[in-house]
Amino acid sequence: MSVLAIDIGGTGSRAALTGEEPATGPGVSVGPDGIRVAPLLDDLLAGLPTAGLAAVATVSVGMSGLLGLTPPDAVLAELRRRWPHARLLLASDAVTAAAAALGLDGGAVLAVGTGVVGLATDFHEFWRRADGWGHLLGDEGGGAWIGLAGLRAAVREHDGRPGGSPVLLAAAERLLGPAESLPSRLYTRGDRAGVLASFAPAVADAARAGDAVALGIWRDAAEALAATAGALLAAPVPRRLAVIGGVTGVGALLLDPLRERLAQTAPGVELLTPAVRPLDGALLLADADGLPAGGHPPYLTIDPAGDRP
Repeated sequence: MSVLAIDIGGTGSRAALTGEEPATGPGVSVGPDGIRVAPLLDDLLAGLPTAGLAAVATVSVGMSGLLGLTPPDAVLAELRRRWPHARLLLASDAVTAAAAALGLDGGAVLAVGTGVVGLATDFHEFWRRADGWGHLLGDEGGGAWIGLAGLRAAVREHDGRPGGSPVLLAAAERLLGPAESLPSRLYTRGDRAGVLASFAPAVADAARAGDAVALGIWRDAAEALAATAGALLAAPVPRRLAVIGGVTGVGALLLDPLRERLAQTAPGVELLTPAVRPLDGALLLADADGLPAGGHPPYLTIDPAGDRP
């Protein structure tokens, strides 16, 4: 069976046909009607062979923003327009992250990338989300949140207010331009979360160099993630927590304070940091047996093939 797996993330997207290397494309861009799915797919799928795309039997998609920014029905309609006879699976990126990190045995997962979304599930009857509210309301401890905290410290330093960091101000002006230009560079962007997240590596560099403000930002990020984990681990699922996503690549800077906090708030939990991608989860879901018929909308929707001409 030929499978097309797609992962649509905050700062980038990936797609892979069975046995092929993945293509990469843009991340989500939000407009008045939500995430612009059609142009994103156009850009992403241009990197894959046309013949292979036409022959797929199953399309499995994990998508950031599915639980709040864009109606799943609209995304399914766009997928069905492109693949009228394929079996379709459409999942929140939290679901594909959980599948990639935990298999289908259940537990809790925190996907820490541009944003943060957590899910506790057994993949059958129980599904609980925590955070995933986007960079204005939540996503606490994620890349955009960290980048924003760093930029706030930069402008405080620019103004001479307490809590500023000369190191972060210098980094902001080097990477994004003069401090006075930051509002116009940020507030007008449909991909604002991605732009904010692009500053998170500079906050990591500053922390490794010993900047106290930057170190505090990473400790606060760990605290926020531990709080989200606590909400998930109250669920009736196995007491194991997988933490995955691009931001975990900073290693000890985030994971050490997270472990320390979890030891206090969730003693005995098994903490996993597997090197997996949500794209792996989309592939696993495509081949999985025993998923609920129709999925569990809005977390996972399964639209079977075969009932269309």
